[in-house]
Amino acid sequence: MKKMRKKKTLKSLIAVMLILVLAASGYIVHRSMSIRAAKEKAAAEAQAAEEAQRKAEEEAAKEAQEAAIASHVYSHRGSEGPDEHSFKAYDAAIAAGSRYIEQDVVMSSDGVLYVSHDLNAVTMTGYNGMYEYISSETVDGLKTYAGNPVLRLSQVFDKYGKDITYVVELKDGRDKCTKAFEDMVDQYGYSDVIIVQSMYPDVLEELEKKYPDMPKLLVCWSQSAFEGSVDSPFVDILSVKANAGLITEANCKLAHKNGKQFSAWTLNDEESIKRAIDLGVDSYFTNDTPLALSIERDYGIGKR
Repeated sequence: MKKMRKKKTLKSLIAVMLILVLAASGYIVHRSMSIRAAKEKAAAEAQAAEEAQRKAEEEAAKEAQEAAIASHVYSHRGSEGPDEHSFKAYDAAIAAGSRYIEQDVVMSSDGVLYVSHDLNAVTMTGYNGMYEYISSETVDGLKTYAGNPVLRLSQVFDKYGKDITYVVELKDGRDKCTKAFEDMVDQYGYSDVIIVQSMYPDVLEELEKKYPDMPKLLVCWSQSAFEGSVDSPFVDILSVKANAGLITEANCKLAHKNGKQFSAWTLNDEESIKRAIDLGVDSYFTNDTPLALSIERDYGIGKR
Protein backbone atom coordinates (compact mmCIF):
# COMPACT_ATOMS: atom_id res chain seq x y z
CA MET A 1 0.00 0.00 0.00
CA LYS A 2 2.80 2.36 0.96
CA LYS A 3 4.64 1.43 -2.23
CA MET A 4 1.60 2.28 -4.29
CA ARG A 5 1.26 5.67 -2.59
CA LYS A 6 4.93 6.41 -3.13
CA LYS A 7 4.60 5.38 -6.73
CA LYS A 8 1.56 7.59 -7.17
CA THR A 9 3.28 10.50 -5.43
CA LEU A 10 6.33 10.05 -7.65
CA LYS A 11 4.17 10.06 -10.74
CA SER A 12 2.48 13.20 -9.54
CA LEU A 13 5.83 14.89 -8.94
CA ILE A 14 7.07 13.78 -12.32
CA ALA A 15 3.91 15.14 -13.92
CA VAL A 16 4.30 18.45 -12.10
CA MET A 17 7.94 18.63 -13.12
CA LEU A 18 7.01 17.91 -16.72
CA ILE A 19 4.39 20.61 -16.58
CA LEU A 20 6.92 23.02 -15.10
CA VAL A 21 9.49 22.08 -17.73
CA LEU A 22 6.95 22.54 -20.49
CA ALA A 23 5.85 25.84 -19.01
CA ALA A 24 9.45 26.98 -18.68
CA SER A 25 10.21 25.84 -22.20
CA GLY A 26 7.13 27.66 -23.49
CA TYR A 27 8.14 30.78 -21.62
CA ILE A 28 11.69 30.55 -22.94
CA VAL A 29 10.43 30.05 -26.49
CA HIS A 30 7.90 32.89 -26.10
CA ARG A 31 10.53 35.12 -24.52
CA SER A 32 13.00 34.32 -27.27
CA MET A 33 10.38 35.05 -29.91
CA SER A 34 9.46 38.32 -28.16
CA ILE A 35 13.10 39.36 -27.95
CA ARG A 36 13.65 38.45 -31.58
CA ALA A 37 10.50 40.31 -32.60
CA ALA A 38 11.59 43.34 -30.58
CA LYS A 39 15.02 43.22 -32.21
CA GLU A 40 13.46 42.88 -35.65
CA LYS A 41 11.11 45.75 -34.90
CA ALA A 42 13.96 47.90 -33.61
CA ALA A 43 16.04 47.06 -36.68
CA ALA A 44 13.11 47.86 -38.97
CA GLU A 45 12.49 51.14 -37.14
CA ALA A 46 16.19 52.01 -37.33
CA GLN A 47 16.20 51.20 -41.04
CA ALA A 48 13.05 53.27 -41.56
CA ALA A 49 14.57 56.16 -39.61
CA GLU A 50 17.77 55.87 -41.63
CA GLU A 51 15.77 55.84 -44.87
CA ALA A 52 13.72 58.84 -43.72
CA GLN A 53 16.93 60.68 -42.82
CA ARG A 54 18.43 59.84 -46.21
CA LYS A 55 15.32 61.07 -48.01
CA ALA A 56 15.26 64.24 -45.88
CA GLU A 57 18.91 64.90 -46.71
CA GLU A 58 18.25 64.29 -50.40
CA GLU A 59 15.26 66.63 -50.32
CA ALA A 60 17.28 69.26 -48.46
CA ALA A 61 20.10 68.96 -50.99
CA LYS A 62 17.63 69.18 -53.86
CA GLU A 63 15.94 72.19 -52.26
CA ALA A 64 19.31 73.90 -51.76
CA GLN A 65 20.24 73.22 -55.37
CA GLU A 66 16.91 74.59 -56.62
CA ALA A 67 17.34 77.66 -54.42
CA ALA A 68 20.83 78.22 -55.84
CA ILE A 69 19.53 77.81 -59.39
CA ALA A 70 16.61 80.17 -58.78
CA SER A 71 18.88 82.84 -57.31
CA HIS A 72 20.35 83.50 -60.77
CA VAL A 73 16.98 84.20 -62.41
CA TYR A 74 14.87 87.32 -61.79
CA SER A 75 11.41 87.12 -63.36
CA HIS A 76 11.09 90.43 -65.21
CA ARG A 77 7.63 91.93 -64.48
CA GLY A 78 6.58 88.35 -63.70
CA SER A 79 6.64 87.95 -67.45
CA GLU A 80 6.56 90.72 -70.04
CA GLY A 81 3.51 91.11 -72.25
CA PRO A 82 -0.19 91.89 -71.77
CA ASP A 83 -0.27 90.22 -68.34
CA GLU A 84 2.89 91.86 -66.99
CA HIS A 85 2.76 92.80 -63.30
CA SER A 86 -0.39 90.80 -62.69
CA PHE A 87 -1.06 87.89 -60.36
CA LYS A 88 -1.38 85.73 -63.47
CA ALA A 89 2.17 86.61 -64.55
CA TYR A 90 3.62 86.23 -61.06
CA ASP A 91 1.86 82.91 -60.46
CA ALA A 92 3.13 81.52 -63.77
CA ALA A 93 6.72 82.49 -62.92
CA ILE A 94 6.44 80.94 -59.45
CA ALA A 95 4.91 77.77 -60.89
CA ALA A 96 7.91 77.50 -63.21
CA GLY A 97 10.22 77.56 -60.19
CA SER A 98 11.05 81.25 -59.78
CA ARG A 99 11.64 82.66 -56.32
CA TYR A 100 12.67 86.15 -57.41
CA ILE A 101 9.84 88.24 -58.85
CA GLU A 102 10.29 91.81 -60.04
CA GLN A 103 7.91 94.64 -59.20
CA ASP A 104 8.31 98.11 -60.73
CA VAL A 105 6.86 100.58 -58.24
CA VAL A 106 5.24 103.98 -58.83
CA MET A 107 3.18 106.22 -56.54
CA SER A 108 -0.22 107.84 -56.90
CA SER A 109 -0.93 111.48 -56.07
CA ASP A 110 -2.16 110.49 -52.61
CA GLY A 111 0.86 108.35 -51.74
CA VAL A 112 -0.27 104.80 -52.61
CA LEU A 113 2.37 102.51 -54.15
CA TYR A 114 1.36 100.65 -57.32
CA VAL A 115 3.10 98.17 -59.59
CA SER A 116 3.70 99.50 -63.10
CA HIS A 117 6.74 99.47 -65.34
CA ASP A 118 6.16 103.00 -66.59
CA LEU A 119 5.49 106.26 -64.80
CA ASN A 120 2.59 106.93 -67.18
CA ALA A 121 -0.48 104.71 -66.90
CA VAL A 122 -1.08 104.82 -70.65
CA THR A 123 1.37 101.98 -71.40
CA MET A 124 -0.51 99.40 -69.36
CA THR A 125 -4.04 100.77 -69.32
CA GLY A 126 -4.56 103.29 -72.11
CA TYR A 127 -5.30 105.99 -69.53
CA ASN A 128 -2.96 108.85 -70.37
CA GLY A 129 -1.72 110.27 -67.10
CA MET A 130 1.32 110.20 -64.85
CA TYR A 131 0.67 108.18 -61.71
CA GLU A 132 2.00 110.97 -59.52
CA TYR A 133 -0.95 113.10 -60.65
CA ILE A 134 -3.64 110.38 -60.46
CA SER A 135 -5.51 109.56 -57.26
CA SER A 136 -5.58 106.03 -55.89
CA GLU A 137 -9.35 105.99 -56.41
CA THR A 138 -8.81 106.52 -60.13
CA VAL A 139 -5.94 104.02 -60.37
CA ASP A 140 -7.98 101.37 -58.56
CA GLY A 141 -10.64 101.71 -61.25
CA LEU A 142 -8.24 101.19 -64.16
CA LYS A 143 -7.82 97.94 -66.08
CA THR A 144 -4.84 96.84 -68.12
CA TYR A 145 -5.18 95.87 -71.77
CA ALA A 146 -5.40 92.25 -70.60
CA GLY A 147 -8.23 93.13 -68.19
CA ASN A 148 -6.13 92.97 -65.02
CA PRO A 149 -6.23 95.58 -62.26
CA VAL A 150 -3.23 97.78 -61.56
CA LEU A 151 -1.94 96.09 -58.41
CA ARG A 152 -1.08 97.91 -55.25
CA LEU A 153 2.29 96.79 -53.85
CA SER A 154 0.47 95.96 -50.62
CA GLN A 155 -1.74 93.49 -52.52
CA VAL A 156 1.32 91.72 -53.84
CA PHE A 157 2.82 91.53 -50.34
CA ASP A 158 -0.49 90.23 -48.96
CA LYS A 159 -0.75 87.47 -51.57
CA TYR A 160 2.77 86.05 -51.51
CA GLY A 161 3.98 86.83 -48.01
CA LYS A 162 7.55 85.70 -47.45
CA ASP A 163 7.35 82.83 -49.91
CA ILE A 164 9.28 84.76 -52.57
CA THR A 165 11.95 87.42 -52.83
CA TYR A 166 10.64 90.73 -54.16
CA VAL A 167 12.94 92.49 -56.61
CA VAL A 168 11.48 95.97 -56.23
CA GLU A 169 12.48 98.81 -58.55
CA LEU A 170 11.56 102.28 -57.34
CA LYS A 171 10.80 103.90 -60.69
CA ASP A 172 9.88 107.17 -59.00
CA GLY A 173 13.05 108.75 -57.62
CA ARG A 174 11.28 111.25 -55.37
CA ASP A 175 12.05 111.23 -51.65
CA LYS A 176 8.40 110.79 -50.73
CA CYS A 177 8.19 107.63 -52.81
CA THR A 178 11.27 106.24 -51.06
CA LYS A 179 9.73 107.14 -47.70
CA ALA A 180 6.44 105.45 -48.62
CA PHE A 181 8.40 102.34 -49.57
CA GLU A 182 10.25 102.39 -46.24
CA ASP A 183 6.96 102.73 -44.35
CA MET A 184 5.51 99.71 -46.16
CA VAL A 185 8.62 97.60 -45.60
CA ASP A 186 8.45 98.40 -41.89
CA GLN A 187 4.71 97.76 -41.74
CA TYR A 188 5.12 94.27 -43.22
CA GLY A 189 8.54 93.49 -41.76
CA TYR A 190 9.78 92.44 -45.20
CA SER A 191 13.28 93.95 -45.22
CA ASP A 192 14.74 90.42 -45.36
CA VAL A 193 12.84 89.32 -48.49
CA ILE A 194 13.45 92.33 -50.74
CA ILE A 195 16.15 93.23 -53.24
CA VAL A 196 15.63 96.92 -53.94
CA GLN A 197 16.72 98.42 -57.24
CA SER A 198 16.87 101.88 -58.74
CA MET A 199 18.56 103.81 -61.52
CA TYR A 200 19.09 106.63 -59.01
CA PRO A 201 22.20 106.12 -56.83
CA ASP A 202 20.91 108.61 -54.25
CA VAL A 203 17.82 106.46 -53.67
CA LEU A 204 19.98 103.45 -52.84
CA GLU A 205 22.27 105.58 -50.70
CA GLU A 206 19.29 106.76 -48.66
CA LEU A 207 17.96 103.22 -48.24
CA GLU A 208 21.40 102.02 -47.12
CA LYS A 209 21.06 104.15 -43.99
CA LYS A 210 17.98 102.29 -42.81
CA TYR A 211 18.44 98.87 -44.42
CA PRO A 212 22.18 98.10 -44.60
CA ASP A 213 21.45 94.38 -45.02
CA MET A 214 18.89 94.76 -47.82
CA PRO A 215 20.63 93.99 -51.16
CA LYS A 216 20.71 97.08 -53.38
CA LEU A 217 20.84 96.85 -57.16
CA LEU A 218 21.82 99.77 -59.36
CA VAL A 219 20.29 99.80 -62.84
CA CYS A 220 23.10 100.84 -65.20
CA TRP A 221 22.09 102.13 -68.62
CA SER A 222 25.61 103.04 -69.72
CA GLN A 223 29.26 102.15 -69.24
CA SER A 224 29.86 105.41 -67.43
CA ALA A 225 27.04 104.68 -64.96
CA PHE A 226 28.54 101.24 -64.35
CA GLU A 227 32.09 102.47 -63.84
CA GLY A 228 30.94 105.39 -61.72
CA SER A 229 29.30 103.11 -59.17
CA VAL A 230 31.42 99.97 -59.29
CA ASP A 231 33.12 100.90 -56.01
CA SER A 232 30.05 102.42 -54.37
CA PRO A 233 29.66 101.35 -50.72
CA PHE A 234 25.85 101.33 -50.95
CA VAL A 235 25.54 99.21 -54.11
CA ASP A 236 25.64 95.40 -53.88
CA ILE A 237 24.56 94.45 -57.40
CA LEU A 238 25.30 96.21 -60.68
CA SER A 239 22.82 95.34 -63.43
CA VAL A 240 23.64 96.35 -67.00
CA LYS A 241 21.53 96.64 -70.11
CA ALA A 242 21.99 93.60 -72.33
CA ASN A 243 21.56 95.26 -75.71
CA ALA A 244 23.90 98.13 -74.83
CA GLY A 245 26.99 95.96 -75.14
CA LEU A 246 27.69 96.07 -71.40
CA ILE A 247 27.69 92.33 -70.68
CA THR A 248 31.42 91.84 -71.06
CA GLU A 249 34.02 89.74 -69.30
CA ALA A 250 35.88 92.92 -68.34
CA ASN A 251 32.81 94.43 -66.64
CA CYS A 252 32.01 91.18 -64.87
CA LYS A 253 35.56 90.91 -63.53
CA LEU A 254 35.58 94.57 -62.49
CA ALA A 255 32.35 94.15 -60.53
CA HIS A 256 33.65 91.02 -58.80
CA LYS A 257 36.99 92.70 -58.08
CA ASN A 258 35.08 95.40 -56.20
CA GLY A 259 32.98 92.88 -54.27
CA LYS A 260 29.82 93.46 -56.31
CA GLN A 261 27.52 91.02 -58.01
CA PHE A 262 27.20 91.44 -61.77
CA SER A 263 23.70 91.29 -63.21
CA ALA A 264 22.03 92.05 -66.56
CA TRP A 265 18.68 92.67 -68.18
CA THR A 266 16.86 91.34 -70.16
CA LEU A 267 17.97 87.89 -71.40
CA ASN A 268 15.29 85.93 -73.22
CA ASP A 269 17.00 83.42 -75.51
CA GLU A 270 19.23 80.39 -75.03
CA GLU A 271 22.29 81.91 -76.66
CA SER A 272 22.36 85.07 -74.52
CA ILE A 273 21.64 83.17 -71.30
CA LYS A 274 24.41 80.62 -71.92
CA ARG A 275 26.85 83.40 -72.80
CA ALA A 276 26.00 85.19 -69.55
CA ILE A 277 26.56 81.97 -67.60
CA ASP A 278 29.91 81.45 -69.33
CA LEU A 279 30.98 85.00 -68.44
CA GLY A 280 30.15 84.47 -64.76
CA VAL A 281 27.11 86.74 -64.54
CA ASP A 282 25.58 86.31 -61.06
CA SER A 283 21.97 87.01 -62.00
CA TYR A 284 19.83 88.30 -64.85
CA PHE A 285 16.32 89.44 -65.58
CA THR A 286 14.30 87.41 -68.05
CA ASN A 287 10.85 87.44 -69.60
CA ASP A 288 11.03 83.67 -70.11
CA THR A 289 11.43 82.15 -66.66
CA PRO A 290 10.79 78.50 -67.71
CA LEU A 291 13.49 78.72 -70.38
CA ALA A 292 16.02 80.39 -68.09
CA LEU A 293 15.53 77.90 -65.25
CA SER A 294 15.73 74.99 -67.67
CA ILE A 295 19.07 76.26 -69.00
CA GLU A 296 20.33 76.87 -65.46
CA ARG A 297 19.52 73.27 -64.51
CA ASP A 298 20.89 71.62 -67.63
CA TYR A 299 23.80 73.93 -68.48
CA GLY A 300 24.45 76.30 -65.63
CA ILE A 301 25.11 73.77 -62.85
CA GLY A 302 28.33 72.62 -64.44
CA LYS A 303 29.40 76.21 -65.11
CA ARG A 304 28.57 77.99 -61.87
